[in-house]
Amino acid sequence: MTETVIKKSIYQREEPEGFLETLGVRYYRFLAKKAGTSELHNVSIDDLQPDATLQALSTNITAFAAVIAFAIGALTTFVTIWIEWTFQASMTTAAYYLLYGSVLIVMLTVEMTVLFWLGLKIVYSLACLTGHNQATKDFCLPGDDAVPNILARAALEVPDPIIRYLGIDPLKHLSKSKLFLVTLLYKAKVILSSLGVKFLLVRFFGKGDIRLTFSWVAIPITGLWDAFTLYKVAREARLRLFGNKLAEHIAMNVITDDVIAQLSLKAREGSVRAVAVMMVLAQHYHPNMLVLLHRLCSTFEIDETKEYDNWEDFLALLDEVAEHERYFLLDLLCVSAAFDGHLSRLERYHLPEAFKELTEEYMQRAEKLKNMLLNGQLHAAKDLCELDFNAG
Repeated sequence: MTETVIKKSIYQREEPEGFLETLGVRYYRFLAKKAGTSELHNVSIDDLQPDATLQALSTNITAFAAVIAFAIGALTTFVTIWIEWTFQASMTTAAYYLLYGSVLIVMLTVEMTVLFWLGLKIVYSLACLTGHNQATKDFCLPGDDAVPNILARAALEVPDPIIRYLGIDPLKHLSKSKLFLVTLLYKAKVILSSLGVKFLLVRFFGKGDIRLTFSWVAIPITGLWDAFTLYKVAREARLRLFGNKLAEHIAMNVITDDVIAQLSLKAREGSVRAVAVMMVLAQHYHPNMLVLLHRLCSTFEIDETKEYDNWEDFLALLDEVAEHERYFLLDLLCVSAAFDGHLSRLERYHLPEAFKELTEEYMQRAEKLKNMLLNGQLHAAKDLCELDFNAG
């Protein structure tokens, strides 16, 4: 009796590009074409401006966008409150609610449209700082993904797609009920956040004239909410841009042919496992991690029948490789942990099992690298990403 083994595809995207992502990518490419940068190639980290300049410019771009977001949130809320203040007492109930509902929908549409447009302008401006302003396909990303896609998702707060890369399942330790709740809360945040803030503040502050008086409080609160939303968009865009640039540097300039030649077959397998298990512990297929994983998979011979995202198998492998190879794998594990800008509860719990006596040193390095990525200290972060076969 013969057994048929079905070979899995290394990269599988379970859902097609959505409408908002498609729209965002098209606008991003339009901006790149308009600026004449659509055919430019990436530049290296060493060719970028100093960290102080990158930080200052990215902070100014974010602050300017937050001010505009505050203004649009406050203005659209002012219009709805003015309608209520002016017409509620003089119109019939049916006519008033028809007018109020229509104005509320129009203002919400205007608000969301401007915020989406502003988000895309932010990420493109930040991309220009890091040399990502071209619109060509990024060879470091797998499948049909590209820098315009990952930035469009950040700008429009669209979740990253569920994909299968080498059979790795980042959600394997997340229960279906919790996953459903997370998805539900995310969609509720995106769809109902601005509308909910307006509705709750406008409708439930007191009664009668007191309620009308207190409803004006919704203006600055909605403005602050929109400003905070744009701040988060800029923060995630910075993380993806700086992290992508750093991952690209590691993939092309750190994991060189000379470094690869020093790795045994077991250590090469461990390199893939180091990034794969971090995806599981982070419970996210962050694009920055995919760059590293794609580079490793395209360089090493991959056995697609193996379960690369098993934490226990990775720990066992660390005891099987030579000491210098173990330090290389721990360096790679540490760097991968910082690449999504967050150290999850699972990461903080399990990483000491791999770092052992070097736990404090590696955890401090991961925290420092994470903060540098979030703050735009790209040149300083590059120095923390050496994979030099030495401890720590």
